[in-house]
Formats: sequence, structure tokens, C-alpha cells
Amino acid sequence: MWIAGALLELIHLLGRIVVLDPEGDRERRRCGDQRRERPIAAGDRHTELAAQRAAAEQRCAAALADRPGLLLRYQHLVEVTQRYAVIREQQARELTLAWPILRSGVRRLGEHLTAVSVLAAADDVFFCTRTELDAALAGHPSSLAHPVARRRRTWERQRQLPAPLALGRPPRLVGDVIERMVRQARGPVDPHAVVVGHPASAGRATGRVRILTGPQDFATLAAGEVLVAPVTTPAWTPLFARAAAVVTDGGTLAAHASLVAREYGIPAVVGTGDATRRLHTGQHVTVDGTTGTVYPRGPT
Repeated sequence: MWIAGALLELIHLLGRIVVLDPEGDRERRRCGDQRRERPIAAGDRHTELAAQRAAAEQRCAAALADRPGLLLRYQHLVEVTQRYAVIREQQARELTLAWPILRSGVRRLGEHLTAVSVLAAADDVFFCTRTELDAALAGHPSSLAHPVARRRRTWERQRQLPAPLALGRPPRLVGDVIERMVRQARGPVDPHAVVVGHPASAGRATGRVRILTGPQDFATLAAGEVLVAPVTTPAWTPLFARAAAVVTDGGTLAAHASLVAREYGIPAVVGTGDATRRLHTGQHVTVDGTTGTVYPRGPT
């Protein structure tokens, strides 16, 4: 949440710089409206983006040269954002690295409990509580058939629902500021947009939608398609080199999809809530990562 606030404050400040430097605004619009006709090699793209970033930082600093207070604030925000964006992505990778191993270990317990007739199937272990598993493994199992079946039914029902973008409400001083800055960064919402979310990575790209729900779908993404997913994690990173743009149901400006899309220089719209339901594979759309909107294009 904190880094997202810093990013939004930086966006707000950059908006003030645009007013000071109209030529920079024309350049931003030109770059934002370009469409990527063919994928660029990851190495070339990174070099190109690094040069663009350095040039943009120099232009912003030049525009604020006669306003030392704003210049100092701008330099501080750039430093904070660049530092913690990297840390945010590193911790996401490190904290999820062991998940497949942990899942395999738990499933092995399920296989054991199935063999001794405590569970009907190995995957039922994922619907047991820690207390129930401890008792079963200690040789004092209770009847788990009914609670497991009930929990599985609840899971099957709830997994069909769109996940909420947030649980609870952030403190007013945080939530109001972030929401206001998101609206300011997005600007007026075009009524023709089929999906609206957070403008996470600037630029515009047009392509066919490819909805992915997990690693089992990775091979279906073709170069130049628009990757649409509930959420992305570090395991999805190689797909960004193929995608023309990224759209996710969840996420913030500091989410994995946002950080990696900016690193790869492709447009991204996150926090849409229901893009995977509103869009469908094969649909032709334009993703505007500068305004946080997705538009239908041509026949679907």
C-alpha cells in the first residue's frame, strides 16, 4: 500500500511537470499512442526502456530546475519508487518460491491418510484444518467426510465469484488519497471502455485477448496477444516478453503485473475487478495503460 501511494504521488507530481513542459506532454502522448506492431526482443526492449527512462528523468529535472522544492521532492520519489519496486518484486518471488514444495508435502499427507481410510481422496487434505490433521496423524481421527464435503462445496461455489479487490477499508488518510490520485491519473472515463481499472503501465496496444487462469494455460499465449488473467505472480514473468499488453482482475500499481509490465515496456491495466468475465479469448481489444481502460476493436 505504501509503495502504491508513493507511485501515485509521483504520477501526480509528473502531471504538474507536464503543465510546466508542454513539449514533454506532446512526447508523452505520442509515445502513449503508439501501437507495437511486432514483439521486440527482451534485451533490446530493456536497453530501449533504460534509455527512455534516463531521458525522461533528465527532462523532468530540467522542467523543475527553477523550483528547487519540487525538484527535491521529485528526486526523492523517484529514488523511493525505484528502490522499493525492486524490493516488492523480490519479496513476492521469495515468499512464493516454496509454495509448490509445501503443496506437494501436504498432498503427501493426504495420500497417507487416504491409504489408512481417513480421507476419501488425497486432495481432501486441503479442506482439513490443522487440528484435524494433527489428530488424524496422531492416530485419533474423527469423521472428516462431512466437514470436508461441506467445505469443498463452499469452495466450488465461491471460486466462481469474482474476488474482491480489497478486504475491509484502508484508513481514510490512505484510501482517499490513493483513490483520488488514481482518478486523477486516469482522467475522465470513456463510456465506450468495456473494462476500467488502474493505469499501471503507460502506452497503448491492440491485439487479441488470451485469458489465462494458471500455468496450464501458459503455452496457449501467442506473441502479440493481450494477456488477461485474474492475477499474475513471478511464475508468469516470461509471458510478458510475448504479450502486447496485460490486464488483470486484481492488483495495484505495486502488484507483480504492474511492476513487470513497466519493466518490459508494455501497457497494463490492473484492478479491473472482472476483466476475465467481461472479455473473452479471441476478442480484439485496445489496452490503454495510460488511462486504465480497455476498448473493443472490430468484430469479436
